[in-house]
Amino acid sequence: MTIIKPDPTLKNNLMIFGFECGQGWYPLIYELLDKLQNIVDSDDRFADVQVTQVKEKWGGLRVYLSFGSDEMFDLIDEYEKKSFTICEVCGKPGKLRNNGWYKTRCEKCE
Repeated sequence: MTIIKPDPTLKNNLMIFGFECGQGWYPLIYELLDKLQNIVDSDDRFADVQVTQVKEKWGGLRVYLSFGSDEMFDLIDEYEKKSFTICEVCGKPGKLRNNGWYKTRCEKCE
């Protein structure tokens, strides 16, 4: 069972909006979701885990689950930290910048 379950009623999660961040982070997100899905698939206790939201906040990636294990949350923390080194727009190496808004960008996309 997939951990991405868009809910058009917005009662269980906000995934109907998709990934609320730039495409530069999509490879990072897909890699994280694959690892999370492997954990879910290998342990029946997590059969009902859902990704409730994926977004940018304060210049970094945020991924929220309905519930999970320490292993799952540690993976999320690892990938959230990685996002501060990848341009949210193009996916090239970037860094956190503040021009009134915190955003992670490369030189070109800044």
